[in-house]
Amino acid sequence: MYIIIVGCGKIGSILAKELANYNHHISVVDRDGERLASLGSGFNGLITRGIEFDHDNLVASGIEKADVLLALAENDNVNITVSLVAKNIFHVKRVISQVVDPNRRYVYEAMEIEVISPIRMGVNSLLGKLSLAPVEKIAQLNNGYEIIRVRSGRTKPISVKEVIETIKVVVFSVENQKETQLAKDDTLIHQNDIIVCSLHIRDRQDLLDLLEDK
Repeated sequence: MYIIIVGCGKIGSILAKELANYNHHISVVDRDGERLASLGSGFNGLITRGIEFDHDNLVASGIEKADVLLALAENDNVNITVSLVAKNIFHVKRVISQVVDPNRRYVYEAMEIEVISPIRMGVNSLLGKLSLAPVEKIAQLNNGYEIIRVRSGRTKPISVKEVIETIKVVVFSVENQKETQLAKDDTLIHQNDIIVCSLHIRDRQDLLDLLEDK
């Protein structure tokens, strides 16, 4: 797979080296020479130094043959611009962008850019571990879909089949204190069990209501 990583900050540099170890073709673009140097002499991917959204720099990085572009600059304006150029001009098959400021997420969503939000994911994860949030968001997908972990508060067990027949949701697994099992139609969800599932954000409250005693 040919993957372009725009932005060689902490996330970009680590990801570039990890993906290169999996024998993917990796191309990194950044205007900062010191950041690019942090990849080390052993990095066997392509390196392009220059303005991240510049047409010639993106062509030099191999964008015309890229399967994926990851916009991981530490600046939302750069990430948005690069993502739009990759999608609308070079028609890259998949473009994923980092949201630096969670308050600007709506801008990405309005432009239909697939996003990840490391800050929001980290906060949600900590709140979930502290049992201060009913939902831990694992990933934000396209078009309002998300992957979440949610704890059941029902005193009466409910089957996975009942859940998916009531809510538009895909249930992946059910966790309890003893084990994690892949979800089947007849898998029962007991009180304090945690389910990992995917659904549209508009259906989240319906799922929470279903998993709580009324």
